[in-house]
Amino acid sequence: MKQFLFLMIFVPLIASSATGQEKRWTFRQCLDTALQRNISVNQSRLSNELNKVSLEQTKANRIPSLSASASEGLNFGKNVDPTTNTFVTQAYHSTNIGINSSLNLFNGLQNANTIRQNRINVEAGQFDIEKVKNDVTLNVTTGYLQVLFSYEILEVAKNQAASTAAQVDRTEKLVGAGKAPESDLLQIKSQQATDNLSIITAQNQLDLAKVTLMQLMEIPITDYFDVEVPVMVEPVMVQLQTNEAIYQKSLEVLPQISSAGLKTNAALMAMKISEGARWPKLTLGGSLNSNFASSRTQGSVVNPEGYPFFSQIWDNIGQSFNLGLSIPIYNNRQIKSNTDRAKINLMTAQLNEQNTKNILRKNVEQTYTDLRAAMKKYDATKEQLSAVEAVYNNSEKKFDVGVMNATDFLIQKNNYIQSQSNLIQAKYDFIFKSKILDFYQGKAIQF
Repeated sequence: MKQFLFLMIFVPLIASSATGQEKRWTFRQCLDTALQRNISVNQSRLSNELNKVSLEQTKANRIPSLSASASEGLNFGKNVDPTTNTFVTQAYHSTNIGINSSLNLFNGLQNANTIRQNRINVEAGQFDIEKVKNDVTLNVTTGYLQVLFSYEILEVAKNQAASTAAQVDRTEKLVGAGKAPESDLLQIKSQQATDNLSIITAQNQLDLAKVTLMQLMEIPITDYFDVEVPVMVEPVMVQLQTNEAIYQKSLEVLPQISSAGLKTNAALMAMKISEGARWPKLTLGGSLNSNFASSRTQGSVVNPEGYPFFSQIWDNIGQSFNLGLSIPIYNNRQIKSNTDRAKINLMTAQLNEQNTKNILRKNVEQTYTDLRAAMKKYDATKEQLSAVEAVYNNSEKKFDVGVMNATDFLIQKNNYIQSQSNLIQAKYDFIFKSKILDFYQGKAIQF
């Protein structure tokens, strides 16, 4: 029975653990996890929620306010009866109740402009969220490509180590047969040690790249993390648009540009709000009040039996309406100072908007130039690898028949390894730059 319970409990756990270990993360899964867990993204969302709260508050300011009040007092000695406004010397208690309401009829359009400003802030806040999400997307893309790049470097290192191991076996046989000097064997074994070190270095770089990607995803570091290696289409030389055309497209689609423009409009609304304080303010108010006093008499009969509480409350009901006009004449330069600050903030917002556009233009120009250079480098590196590979294959044949010594052969072998690494690096640099330029044009990054 105990064995059965053990199997029932632990076997599913082991199976679940094995399933978790075998999971390979796609780029989309990595990105979705990062966007969901990223602190900056969530902070931006919460910041915009505050903008929404402010908007709802300003909308509510258009509705008349309503408040109720009640008070209870105990009086001794000579006091004024609040229900009769006459002096009484007896101790009594009194109750006052009331309902008050007020409505802002006109305040220089400050409330209307504040609503417009908060609506703009909410819209700008949404674009700010998208801007932070874009930053996270670019970071995850960089981390994901670094993992793929490290995988290819590791694969090259393993292939070269396997090739060197085969050459060690062959050289040992040649040395044993007296057809090759022992120095060749020593040099080949030295190369084998170097290749094994390259594998360890490449594996460490891969592990570090995985750690970086997991940190970008905001998940705990685990040894079982792995990514799905997509089928990478070989980069091809493309006909690029002009950098001006790409920049104009990016102005239309990137959220930081829309956000900067909206914040300029919000600053303009703030200036109108501050200028609205110069106008007279008109308010409408109304109230409903009543009171009770235990000293109150009805005829010759003293409360409470003669003039009960609810009867007094009903008899003492009073209503009032008022229309108030407030005209600002001089308030120690506060309105002027607030207006000047709003104008300066507007100019600052305009400069920030222009600076955002300038930064984008520089980034587009830099990426455009980098991509053109990456295209040329990738094409040249492919040609170099083709030439070096031909030399290496010829050297390997010469070394196999004893025409070339180990020193010259290893020089060609290392040149070939370096050319392979250069091509991998050029390929991923090409891919990354092209993805970034597509991203500036509003195209989603996919693998």
